[in-house]
Amino acid sequence: MNPNSDLKNNENVMAANAESSTIKAANAESSTVDAGYAESRISEYAARFAAYSDERLKQTIDHERKVRGWGSERSYFLAALRGECEKRGIDYCYSSPICVNL
Repeated sequence: MNPNSDLKNNENVMAANAESSTIKAANAESSTVDAGYAESRISEYAARFAAYSDERLKQTIDHERKVRGWGSERSYFLAALRGECEKRGIDYCYSSPICVNL
């Protein structure tokens, strides 16, 4: 069979499309799992911050202003911290480097 024939090309395209669909399905499932993990981590941090006094929460904010590292876990931590501050009416973004470009 001629490798340039329409039949061969159609088979290759169909195989590539099937593989692409499988990858997309796996990525969608992984994304759902990641979202569930993120929500569980944010909830755990939120429960911890709910038990903090206002002063301890403010100390945590001050500490976070000095932290330079970034990763997904820190984003969960900061999301929960911001949520607790908003509930209590505590300023979270008072000229803080963690709030740049928000």
